Order: sequence, then C-alpha cells, then structure tokens
Amino acid sequence: MVCKQKNLCLGVLLCSVWVLTGCQSDNNAKTSLQNKSQVSNSSAVQAPPKQISVTPPPAPAPADSKATKIGLCQSELASLKQISPRAYAAKQAEFNRLLNNASVYGSIRGEVNADTKDTLDALYKFKTNQLCADIQFEVLQGLIRRGESVK
Repeated sequence: MVCKQKNLCLGVLLCSVWVLTGCQSDNNAKTSLQNKSQVSNSSAVQAPPKQISVTPPPAPAPADSKATKIGLCQSELASLKQISPRAYAAKQAEFNRLLNNASVYGSIRGEVNADTKDTLDALYKFKTNQLCADIQFEVLQGLIRRGESVK
C-alpha cells in the first residue's frame, strides 16, 4: 500500500512538473524571440516610441495550483470509494495507469525533441483533466443517486 502511495505521489509530482515546465519553456521561447527582435531592430534607426498605455498581463497562476488540482482529483477519487466502490476501482486503475505512463514519459522527457515534448505534455495534461472530470462526474452522480433514494 505504501509503495502504491509512493508511486501515486511521484506521478502527481511528475504531472505537475510537466505542466509547469511546458509553461516555462513557452516563456523562454517568447523571451528569446523578443531579444532577437530587439537586437535586429537596434541596428536600424528608429523613431522614438509613442506613449501607449498597456495593461500588464495577468499574473501567472501560482505553481501550487497545478499540484492542488491533482490533489483535489485524488481526494475526489478517495471520496468516490465511499460513494461507489465499483466506480472507484475502475477510476483508481485508470488513474494508476495514467500516472505510470506519465512516469515513463517523465524519465525520457529530457531526451526527446521539443515538438514531441509539446505534444506529449499536452496529451498528458488533457488526459489528466479528462480523468479528473470523469471522477468529479462519478462523485456527483453517486451523490445524486444517494440523495434521490432518500424519501
């Protein structure tokens, strides 16, 4: 049981890191492009810039928000165990498969090209969101069934 929890925590941590790393690499690419643009434009004579009022971009989501999302998904999965043991068993198996596959990807992620990383990061983010939404739906449906059975 402890080994499963350890693997689950490792998988959650890896999913969080992938999501955050994808955001960081996008920011690095944008900064790199901006720096190149500034270097190429600095050699040409430019007119003074016009004063433009620009609203700052929204602050990025805190790093903990992704981990919190996965943690909420895990707690809903634990709740599902009490509400519908059969649905819990199926979703727990699916959750473990996703984390195990993500763990394998995480171990070789540094060795693949940027396009592959982008694609698989998006895939695992989608699959994680989809599974968490399915778990949330199962919890909701189970609670509704229990509530409607009360007369």
